[in-house]
Amino acid sequence: MTISNGFIHQIVAVNQLGAIGIDRLIFYPGMLFSSMDKWWGAAGKRHSSHEGIDLCFFKTASGCYCRMDDTMAIPMAGDGRVVHMMADFLGQTVVTKQPDDSGRAFLTLYAHILPEKGLRVGDRLSKGEVFARIAPINNPKISLLPHLHISMAWADQLPDYAQWSWKRLNQWGPECFIDPLELMHLPHSVLSFEFGMDLANEFTPCRELFTEALCS
Repeated sequence: MTISNGFIHQIVAVNQLGAIGIDRLIFYPGMLFSSMDKWWGAAGKRHSSHEGIDLCFFKTASGCYCRMDDTMAIPMAGDGRVVHMMADFLGQTVVTKQPDDSGRAFLTLYAHILPEKGLRVGDRLSKGEVFARIAPINNPKISLLPHLHISMAWADQLPDYAQWSWKRLNQWGPECFIDPLELMHLPHSVLSFEFGMDLANEFTPCRELFTEALCS
């Protein structure tokens, strides 16, 4: 498998965030693969198990906590070809395919993003290449923060792309997907979550923290 284990470093590089010294991702349990928990809004559970991971929060080497916002550029985690694009409830989902070392086709789904203008099905993208940005959340009824959702799956475990929709993706079950953390080896910590936490204020937007670092 040719998925990069330096994805955090790629995010730092393409967004020129080196000055804030991002050290690791921060997850709450509801952001992890196969979780039934929520990490937003009112108390309760997801309607179905989480088919990927949500990337939003970081901890810096100096101990500061920051988060993605809609200025963040998204790089490719590995070489791949765009095979499908579809709307999701926050933005767009881009699906890329790459061959495994055995030749078996492997899919990576990048969700809740805004693809770069002109991105089309069939385009080939290289590891580290910027192809999208985090989608803003303009609906006041949605209490989620801007974030990147990543799912991974073997292509032969999922139906033809013509049958895909974001809602149907939730219905296929975790057995169709692979935990991205098992393949990407992202340095991370998991924090406990309590409903009512104001995560928007507990985590400074990365761009704001970067500006502060330059001015200090």
